[in-house]
Amino acid sequence: MYLKRILLTVVLLGLLIGGLFSAMVYRTLFISNTVFSNDEAYVFISSDADFDEVKEQLQPLLKDLSTFETAARRKRYSENVKGGKYAITKGMNNNDIVNALRSGNIPVRVSFNNQETPALLAGRISSQVEADSLTLFQAFSDKDFLKAQGWTPDQALLPYIPNSYEFYWNTSATTFRDRMLA
Repeated sequence: MYLKRILLTVVLLGLLIGGLFSAMVYRTLFISNTVFSNDEAYVFISSDADFDEVKEQLQPLLKDLSTFETAARRKRYSENVKGGKYAITKGMNNNDIVNALRSGNIPVRVSFNNQETPALLAGRISSQVEADSLTLFQAFSDKDFLKAQGWTPDQALLPYIPNSYEFYWNTSATTFRDRMLA
């Protein structure tokens, strides 16, 4: 009789501890954690960002940053931050937010019209992607690149046909240049 009572107590304590643990995991991963009023918010994470910078950007969008941090560490996102433009939808839970930041890089529409010089083109493009205008200008007017194409510096704007294109926000200057060439 005494052994049954101890066994029953141990089982009940185990169920209680398991229930508390399950509730904590559920709260951390699956309860809505957004606080903004719009339907969607966008986060721009630079290519060289670390997890602290991601947390800083997400701070105004989340109800509880600590549960997001816990979920991100458990899912190993904190060591694998990737740059790009990401959408956070109203009502998302921490699990969905981490999944979006892992694999939801959204392309941006890059548009330009008749820019007269590589410097003006670089300025226009830099307002739409992560690469800065100086890096873009250097990629556009790279003498080795121009020579490999058989162009002179005056022909540096040849591959840039005015239109709208889709690129990832974190596209580098040389990637942008090379893709416009194709």
